[in-house]
Amino acid sequence: MNALGKAWLGLHAWGGLLFSWLLVPIFVAGSLAVFEPEIGHWMQPEVDARPLLPEIAAGLAEARLRTVGEGAALWRVRLPSAREPAIGIGWGNNPRQLNEALLAADGQSLSPRATHGGRFFTDFHAELLLGRNGRWLIGAVGIVMLASIVSGIFIHHRILRDFFTFRPRANRRRAWLDIHNLLGVALLPFLLVITYSGVVVLAEAFMPAATQVLYDGKAGGPRADAVRAFLRPASGQPASMRPLAEQLAGAEAVLGVGKVGSLTVRQSGDRNATVQAHRSVDDRLAAVADHVTLDAVDGRLLAQQTDWNPMTYAYRAQVGLHVVHFGGPIMRGLYFVCGLLGAAMMAAGSVIFLNKRRQRHGEDLLQRFLEGCACASVGGILLACLAYLMSNRLLPAILPSRKEWEVGAFFLAWGLALAHALWRGRRAWRTQLLLAGGLALALPGLDLATAGGGDALRGAVDLGAALCGGLLLFAGWRLFRMEVVR
Repeated sequence: MNALGKAWLGLHAWGGLLFSWLLVPIFVAGSLAVFEPEIGHWMQPEVDARPLLPEIAAGLAEARLRTVGEGAALWRVRLPSAREPAIGIGWGNNPRQLNEALLAADGQSLSPRATHGGRFFTDFHAELLLGRNGRWLIGAVGIVMLASIVSGIFIHHRILRDFFTFRPRANRRRAWLDIHNLLGVALLPFLLVITYSGVVVLAEAFMPAATQVLYDGKAGGPRADAVRAFLRPASGQPASMRPLAEQLAGAEAVLGVGKVGSLTVRQSGDRNATVQAHRSVDDRLAAVADHVTLDAVDGRLLAQQTDWNPMTYAYRAQVGLHVVHFGGPIMRGLYFVCGLLGAAMMAAGSVIFLNKRRQRHGEDLLQRFLEGCACASVGGILLACLAYLMSNRLLPAILPSRKEWEVGAFFLAWGLALAHALWRGRRAWRTQLLLAGGLALALPGLDLATAGGGDALRGAVDLGAALCGGLLLFAGWRLFRMEVVR
């Protein structure tokens, strides 16, 4: 192998190993984030999943807001959908700090258990719960991931041969290499798209020069150029607003029947009050939310934006490719499976690297450290995610700071998994995968035992957990048998 080939191999091996400690958790969390609304519903079993017509939901939300949000400058209504069956309302004077509530099908306020829900996995995937610093880190990891993919293409240039080569009965090291190559080649389009689109989504966070120069450092500058908003100040003259159900019908005349996802009322009760309706983006690749603004008093159409400039479409199409709001359950399921297989591909690569290093250097201290971190990035993150979900059922529903306790359970489980992996070395792989599989299989039973009868959404989450649990048990038994990874 020439010098360039060795450089590619070194980049792929060491870059893949060290950054996989973050990439595997990021991929696992991203796979779960695909089903953020469904997981959020599962984690609040007090929420009813009965279907509700949009116009009825708008009327119930308005009645409640007139009671709790009288005098507030802003009302916000999230209409129910198949994925989020509850009515969501918000009210206040600061758009970033609204009072929020969920409404049942009879219009009464719900008091579900406090939880970050599926949003936790989205935030962890996007910024590791570290805010701007986390986005910087995720962006850097994404760039290294792209470099690893490109270097992997150069190393495994015989792509068709790698795709059709799988020898599960060969020696263990060859079988692991075949798994890594097969998954890498089969998932190559997905990995390129998801990694590149992720880097693009975060580009402004770690390359802010354009925002600084063109918008004087204002983070909302690019969005203000793309989104045409219609705002007008309060007149100070009171006036009666038309019912929100009628306003919804007016918005649907432009955006499409059943396509409105949310309503925003500004300056309620004032002569200059407006109602803005946003279209849901679950049926299009480009994640652009068409919107219309209506006069809240007489229902006149004041403004609309249903066409966007080409650059906005190009950028939001890449956002859409990453967040997969389009395509329905089939596309979301495909992203979920591909994300987990991508994590498995990186895990197999780590095993290959560690096996080679063990043959050369034996079980030295560095080898034990590398083994422990690699195992904790795979088995540990699975145990942490399951601990987060199970704590939702095991913690008292009225526990103070309950959301933080759930997050604490996640990191406690991950920390214990790391300590176990550093202690047991390569033997920890099998233990952690088998334990994760057992906990995943127990999750549906825990759901039924602690929340009673379920619904279709919760049943889908339970079914997914059971299937993943079975696969983890198989992996722990078949791939890591005899307590060693060889």
